[in-house]
Amino acid sequence: MRESWDESAKMFQETDICRMLPAWRKASGIKQAVLAETLGVTQTVISNWETGKDKPGRRLMLRLIDAMSSTSCQRLNIDRLAIKTSSSVRAAFDLDGVRLVTTSEGLRKAWPSFAKLGTARLHDHLVDEASLFLHDVDFVKSARRGEVAVITAVSNRHVDLEMDTPFLHRWTAVFRAYGTAMHIDMTYEPCAPDAKKGVEQAVMFDDLASV
Repeated sequence: MRESWDESAKMFQETDICRMLPAWRKASGIKQAVLAETLGVTQTVISNWETGKDKPGRRLMLRLIDAMSSTSCQRLNIDRLAIKTSSSVRAAFDLDGVRLVTTSEGLRKAWPSFAKLGTARLHDHLVDEASLFLHDVDFVKSARRGEVAVITAVSNRHVDLEMDTPFLHRWTAVFRAYGTAMHIDMTYEPCAPDAKKGVEQAVMFDDLASV
């Protein structure tokens, strides 16, 4: 139990779980009151955790991690299956190192070589619009905290590796929190030949309230 606590405490410090709570709750459809009831605390306690006014103690932190992990594991499996069987050109990446998690049928047909990269670390190979965000330390920290919702841009490639033929396309990146992990759900689609390369929009979770 002591080892479990030490590991959880370290994970808490590295990922700042409480800062990720709002994004995780939104993605999971869980209200503060429901989470509070599950953990046996008041809604005010949950609110204080999310705003940084307080932090859970040892017992509550372990219960919080357990609640986030069990719910997130179910969503992760469902989301991975949805991507894997999709005819659209889609892929999911782990923000940690930008590692490929799963690919759709559509992507395996469009970019067969890319789909075979497995769990290779792609962070150091990113170029153009992808590198603009994921090589930005402040942006990555914000994404890890669950503050980034969606990014849309037009590119013709994402990595500097020699593989599939590049083509101009529009991509949408949706950031999804699964417990302490942050994945990027990417969808790629063709666009007009004269479409201008670059970032079209970057939406933060706080912006969604006004959409």
